[in-house]
Amino acid sequence: MTGYERTSKWKTSELQWILGGVLLALWFSAIVALAIKGSFAFLPEVAPILTLSAIVGPPLFFALALFSLPGFKAWALSLDPALLTALQGWRVLGGGFLMLYAFGHLPGFFAFPAGIGDVAVGIGAPFTAMALARGHLSLASNRFLAVHIMGLLDFVVAVGTGIMAREHIPGLVEGVTSSAMGDLPLVLIPTFGVPIFIILHLIVLAQVGEARQAHRVSVAATA
Repeated sequence: MTGYERTSKWKTSELQWILGGVLLALWFSAIVALAIKGSFAFLPEVAPILTLSAIVGPPLFFALALFSLPGFKAWALSLDPALLTALQGWRVLGGGFLMLYAFGHLPGFFAFPAGIGDVAVGIGAPFTAMALARGHLSLASNRFLAVHIMGLLDFVVAVGTGIMAREHIPGLVEGVTSSAMGDLPLVLIPTFGVPIFIILHLIVLAQVGEARQAHRVSVAATA
């Protein structure tokens, strides 16, 4: 590779990160603006369509770009899967749901599965990333795949219980509801934080798919 090619490749990579940063800033600003207007109100009489769109929409657009734009896919696949996995460690902060439950701001029906699930994923992610980086775990292994599937299932449970807990459910949700999740600053968790972590999972799952395909090709070639 010539010096010009190396410089061109570096500039392209730099521009991709700058563009990504700008998009994140615009996305965050839009979420905050909508939250200030009360657009994400988490109440029984308000269908959580906008909240669900904020959670699912960005990952869907990302997945579409991932599988329809070769250059974008190549960039995503070039990212370090160990680092992407380690970033899931930030999810230990989800343990804050349990503190909010203890102070009477969230129902246990939502706080316990969401908080315990996030803490479990957050604790396990760095160890999984370390094992991958040290070669003790393969990118194509079922164990590594299971960690990311569990991370996604945790969101399914958390979002599902959060939506159900918007209203009182005899024996399950009594007194306080999950309405606080529709107000700042908590609303930033489902509408901004969760989609980002889902996107990190999607990148790694794409990398796992590529690794497994390469393994199958290698086995077929040696058969």
